[in-house]
Amino acid sequence: MQKSEQEKNTHRTIFRRHFRDVDELAGVLNSHRQIQFTQLSRGQFDCDLFFVEFEEAQFIFTRSLGAVRCLGEKAAGYLSFSCVIESDKANVIAHGHRLSDDTLFGFDVNRGIDLVFPSDLQMCSVLIKQEVFAEYLGIVDCTNIDLSFMALNFLRSPDKILALRAYLKELWYLIENRPHFLNFPHLKKLVLEDFIPLLIDTFSHHEKSSNKGVIPLSRAQIVRQAEDYMMSRLDRPLTLKELSQSLNISHRPIFYGFQEIFGLSPMAYLKVQRLHGVRRSLKLADPETSSVMAIANQFGFWSAGHFSRDYQKMFGELPSATIKNRE
Repeated sequence: MQKSEQEKNTHRTIFRRHFRDVDELAGVLNSHRQIQFTQLSRGQFDCDLFFVEFEEAQFIFTRSLGAVRCLGEKAAGYLSFSCVIESDKANVIAHGHRLSDDTLFGFDVNRGIDLVFPSDLQMCSVLIKQEVFAEYLGIVDCTNIDLSFMALNFLRSPDKILALRAYLKELWYLIENRPHFLNFPHLKKLVLEDFIPLLIDTFSHHEKSSNKGVIPLSRAQIVRQAEDYMMSRLDRPLTLKELSQSLNISHRPIFYGFQEIFGLSPMAYLKVQRLHGVRRSLKLADPETSSVMAIANQFGFWSAGHFSRDYQKMFGELPSATIKNRE
């Protein structure tokens, strides 16, 4: 993909790219951490990424048209703050909690990344070096924010987060339409000196006990156990009855839990994960010596016709195209 002259002049401060593959998106974001995306919606993946990196912080804006599962680690030495900029109807699910759109989340340093993003979502994640955030806490004389407070991981404060979102929208507009402005050193400094105190102000008037709108999902732990069991057996036949018996849990909470969190039945979710397993293997395979169906067999697909149909519906291309187009 050719960069415009405007982008070349940003000295790599700004990265802009359109993605049609979740693994390519993960590869770009994995410079500071290890995360994996799983596409949940059928059809070709579609996401715009706008990435601004300063020495002290990173702003990551995404606009995605498909539902996605995200698991992984957070960047070491950084604090992460995420919020929805705009969404259609469905909510983000984080660590088994359904979040309202006016929720800031992800800032507990001891929790990894465990998210389900709905379709038609625009969001922003900001990564700030821990020592920089601590320095600003001292500058604004904010003493009620510590690690125990950050362990809450979720903060709902409609009025304060509305102001935060408005600021991020303005920054996003600059990135999309006037990226060269962010190249000026004084403007970079101004962005940080404006945003970090605004972020801290969002926290500073918050009572720990008031977090309405962050709804814990009662079946989340069951779903996580079932998901872990599935992922360890992607190459083996598995039915909902067998899954239920293996976990010693009735099939009903498993079924409704998967529908609630992923919008898919357990067996549909298993098929999605198996299809992603095939896709990642095809990208690494040698098209001259590898057989598509031999790889598909490794993930429990035995009918070439059914597999090819399901693969094309999921990713918008035939498996033979994936293996031929590998880099």
